[in-house]
Amino acid sequence: MTRVLFWNLNKFGINKVDDPSFNVTPGHGGLQDDEASHMRRGVVARVLDAADADIVIFFEVSSGDSAPNMLATNTGGMEGLIYMLGRLRAADGAAGWRLVPPLRVGTARRSETVGVFYRGNLAGGDELFFTGPNGWVGGWGGASRAPGLGVVFNAYPNVGIGNPDMRDFLKMPGVVTRNVPAGAQHNGGLAEDRLAARVNFLPSPAYPYALTPAGFVDYGPYRQPYMATFTRADGMGAVQRELSIFVVHPPPQGGLPAQYMTFLTYLFDVVAPLGGNETRVIGGDFNQNLLNPATGANAGVYNLLNNPPNYVYQPLLTSPGAPGGVALPAFKGYFATHIREDGNLRVNSRFLWSGGGVNSPYPGYGYIGSNMVADFESIDNILVWPLAGGGAYDTTVMNTITGVPFNRVVPAPGGAPQGGPLPANLVSQMTDPVNWVIPLAGAPIPPAPNAPLTPNVWDRRNLIGWANYGHLRSTSDHFAIVANI
Repeated sequence: MTRVLFWNLNKFGINKVDDPSFNVTPGHGGLQDDEASHMRRGVVARVLDAADADIVIFFEVSSGDSAPNMLATNTGGMEGLIYMLGRLRAADGAAGWRLVPPLRVGTARRSETVGVFYRGNLAGGDELFFTGPNGWVGGWGGASRAPGLGVVFNAYPNVGIGNPDMRDFLKMPGVVTRNVPAGAQHNGGLAEDRLAARVNFLPSPAYPYALTPAGFVDYGPYRQPYMATFTRADGMGAVQRELSIFVVHPPPQGGLPAQYMTFLTYLFDVVAPLGGNETRVIGGDFNQNLLNPATGANAGVYNLLNNPPNYVYQPLLTSPGAPGGVALPAFKGYFATHIREDGNLRVNSRFLWSGGGVNSPYPGYGYIGSNMVADFESIDNILVWPLAGGGAYDTTVMNTITGVPFNRVVPAPGGAPQGGPLPANLVSQMTDPVNWVIPLAGAPIPPAPNAPLTPNVWDRRNLIGWANYGHLRSTSDHFAIVANI
């Protein structure tokens, strides 16, 4: 199995994790910007350590509007990804961490990029190779192109004035670039540093609209998916697995997320028959709620992608039933991937406590959801079209507030998934005896489930302040999801 983590690390850029500013920005608990970014960087590091993933995917990364060029601009988002690549390599040099060169998706105000990090060296002696499925043609203003007659891929450009060395993303410093195994599904025998992700897609037979002038599906106001493919091979170069990963993040406005699901069925790469040893994965922020708000059953938002025998994508985060009633608020918390702004909690919720006629059940505690959209708790997911037989995917929401697994209520209400047994435990990131404020001396954060404790206003605000909930929400209003695939 290959462990994959998806995280909408919202508006990610260098300032998120390594802000050079010494200014004191309001809302950072009186800390300088560099100190605040240090705290956020610690949260990111602890999530990655606990997940221990082989492929780490950040999306909603700042790209700059580089149109008509395809590479993300060398600004905050690119700098943030380079910084994180350095941190991953420093933490585990033997893993051979690499970064797929980031391409832009979307246009104008909706443009962003995706950071796909992967271990070149896996446990047990296997290797993981980036295989495209496209290659790179040209220099800094070049393009990601599909293989074809007369198409010649070249290495990414050398480091230049104001530009990083893109080739070092795909090889370890001082190490010769690897070649993709000859038996790989995509680009066998080619060097990794000539390959590229895919962001332009050929249509499936079901596509009913006009194509772009180049013959691709026209995404119009949407951000198109981001496709990266990988081959897992043993130490002798024999292919073991093929992974095709699509990262999605449709704009949340109006009916765009629902229409986006239909658009996925219009992509040949998504619905074509699986290749030998291939598993396909669609992951990201779908901006549609997994659960029926009244019952807790699956709302059916992923049904379009489950069309056997043609294509069979199954959501890994999925409801086991429909508890409804008094169990429903707690049940929803086990699936939650999106959390509210702290100001909303200060006014309308007791947050971690129940009491006084207000119930804040574990693990939701009243912080899940959105300030702007109703029933917006579980909008991130991983969908898998597996090899025959599927697998036990150990899917887990990496909740930084309560920690995981969600094992403080036994049995879990409605049979809700507790997460795990992999990855390793993630402790609540609201408690750090060295650097962070503990509002109630000697009390754990969070307290016992449904504890009938009513704190005074100061304690509640302290919980919501920067040192606790505030810096977690600033790191991201989404939780990561990890699974063994």
